[in-house]
Amino acid sequence: MSDASVITNVEPTAAPSGSFVRRPALSVWTILKWAIALWAVVVAVFPIWWMINVVFAQSGEPVSINPRLYPTSLAAGFEKIRMILAETDYLRAYYVSLAYSLLTIAGGSMAAFEFALFEFPGKRLMFAVVMVSLMVPTAVTIVPTYLLTAKLGWLNTMQGLVVPGLASAFGLFMLIQFMRTLPREMLEAARLDGATHFQLYLYFALPLSRNALVTLAILTFMRTWGNFAWPLIVAPNPEIYTVGQVVGLFNAPLSHQTVDVVMTANLLAALPPLIFFLIFQRKIVEGIAMSGSKG
Repeated sequence: MSDASVITNVEPTAAPSGSFVRRPALSVWTILKWAIALWAVVVAVFPIWWMINVVFAQSGEPVSINPRLYPTSLAAGFEKIRMILAETDYLRAYYVSLAYSLLTIAGGSMAAFEFALFEFPGKRLMFAVVMVSLMVPTAVTIVPTYLLTAKLGWLNTMQGLVVPGLASAFGLFMLIQFMRTLPREMLEAARLDGATHFQLYLYFALPLSRNALVTLAILTFMRTWGNFAWPLIVAPNPEIYTVGQVVGLFNAPLSHQTVDVVMTANLLAALPPLIFFLIFQRKIVEGIAMSGSKG
């Protein structure tokens, strides 16, 4: 008789009458972990929910004296949003911020391709310099970067906003760690078939690094969308204001705007990265985990 027939002929034994399965009791540590997690959720979500309540309320309603935890007037909130989009330069700032974010995403992958898969003179020294730059605060590099941008004549231009952010040390490090795991056999086979160096990058490295590139694109979008200091320094012309600069005008001490209008401007600025993160949060976690574990 085969092992399979023996296994199929075994009948499950019934539990003794009156017996029950004892469920594991909740430990103090489990209850504490849940309490901390719920508290973190409340701390993270409550400011956003409070901002929504202030926006979707009648103008002049004393929200601080008579607080409510639910919106009281959807029509009033949509009217405030329509007013800001129609009577200010918010839509143009949306366009500038979107172009700034998407163009910044495009940089870094070709340098990672060279560092990860090829040997060239000075590679280790240059990679060490990149790693050291991760420990340099951004405030230290703002002045020399601004002087270089000004000498190139890029003030108040899109290239002045985008080009200094293309060389991301974190993005380069992340892509290098991922591309090091790409199969060298496929690279050599493509080279033997006559693929050029750029074709290896375009048709071999980029498709296989899709997860890491998507993760880096999401993180870059969230960072550049909320970037305030560099656009304020390099692009003070109102014609090229980003969303962060427009929101700064609403939050200025002498703006003479009511609290609900200021909250509406902040809500409009927070919605794109919030929606972006909620849609792609799984990709962020997967990409970082893969680049870290495979590196």
